[in-house]
Amino acid sequence: MLNSLLTFYLPANLLKTVKNLEHTYWYVYICTIKQTNMDTRAAILQKNFQAIYQHGFQATRTDKVISTLGITKGAFYHYFPDKASMGYAIIEEILQPMYISHWQEALQKTGNSIDQITNTLDKIAQMANTENVGLGCPLNNLMQEMSTIDEKFRLKLAYIIDTKIDLISQILQKGIDKKEIKNDIVPTNLASFIIASLEGSFSLGKVKNSLPAFQSSMQTLKDYLHSLKAT
Repeated sequence: MLNSLLTFYLPANLLKTVKNLEHTYWYVYICTIKQTNMDTRAAILQKNFQAIYQHGFQATRTDKVISTLGITKGAFYHYFPDKASMGYAIIEEILQPMYISHWQEALQKTGNSIDQITNTLDKIAQMANTENVGLGCPLNNLMQEMSTIDEKFRLKLAYIIDTKIDLISQILQKGIDKKEIKNDIVPTNLASFIIASLEGSFSLGKVKNSLPAFQSSMQTLKDYLHSLKAT
C-alpha cells in the first residue's frame, strides 16, 4: 500500500532514494530520503523543504538546517546565492513534479473522465491523516505565505497551479467530447473550481486540525463532480 502511494506522488528518479515507508503523504517524502545517496545540493533542498513544510519559509533558518547535515555555510552558498534561490529550486525540483505528475497520469488514462478526476482526488485525500492534516498542503502554504512578498515565488507557484488547471481542463474536454459530461460546463472554469476546492479542503483541515473536516469537504466536491455526468 505505502509503496503504491509513494509511487503515485514521487517521480521515478526520486523513488530510488526512499528507504523507510512508515508514514504517508508529503511528510514521508521529506523525512524518509536516504541522504547517503544524495549529493550535497539535493540534501540541502530536501532538509530545507522539510523545515519549510513544518515552519514556513520565512521562519526557516537555513544555517540551522544545514548544520544538521554537517554542511558549512560556504557549501550552501556554493549551490545557492541566497535563501530565495534555494526556495525557487524547491518549487521547481520538488513541488512541481510532485503536484503535476498525478494529473498527467490521470490525463493518460482511459475511462470516464469524471471518474478519473474523482479517483485522483480520492488518492490525494487518502494521503491525509490525523498526524499531518494540521500541516496543510506544502504548495498552498507557500502560496499563502510568499505570493505577496516575492514576485518570482508567485510566478513559479502560479505555474504549478496553471499547469494543473490545464491538465484537468483537458480531462474534462475529453469527457465532453465523449458525451460523458454535461456539455454546458466550461472546462477551464470547472478545473479552476476543482483546484480551489481541493486547496480549500486542505486549508480547512489545517485550521481546524481536523481530518473529518478535510474529508467532508473533499466528499462534497466529489459528489458535485459526479452530478455533472451526462444522463
